[in-house]
Amino acid sequence: MIDLEEIKNQLFSGKDVKEIFKDFNWKKFEETIAEIFRNNEFTVKQNFRFKTKRRHEIDIVALRNGLVICADCKEWSAGRYKASALKKAVEEQESRVAELKRFLKNNFVAQKMLKIKNTFLFMSLLVTLVEEDLAKQNTTFIVSLEKLNTFLLEIGNYT
Repeated sequence: MIDLEEIKNQLFSGKDVKEIFKDFNWKKFEETIAEIFRNNEFTVKQNFRFKTKRRHEIDIVALRNGLVICADCKEWSAGRYKASALKKAVEEQESRVAELKRFLKNNFVAQKMLKIKNTFLFMSLLVTLVEEDLAKQNTTFIVSLEKLNTFLLEIGNYT
């Protein structure tokens, strides 16, 4: 289990988020993000797999009050090709979200399992490890792990 309080204490003590997560694998990174959603009263489904014309997976599907956030978790470090990688990741995430909506449209079993109705609002999100200013590309928000909690607390400003 991820100890968010310990991570928060390390951040407040001045430790860099990359330093805190250097020994985390991608699975612990995703679990941390899922735990932040849960702490903000979202129902979370991790690694949701589904099939339309091909197989898809969304790292985190988080639901609360008619909002479905589909999050892709990117544990990248800063680098030379980051902008092009972000653009590609956004395009792929938006494609997955569109396919999920198509999948759920007439799949009442999946709707019931996820507790999603056709009237829900879907949001595409990329959560990164490295510090990002809140950004939006196309219809996808890009938020750093450090700013995710604040983003979720202020989600009404973005829907």
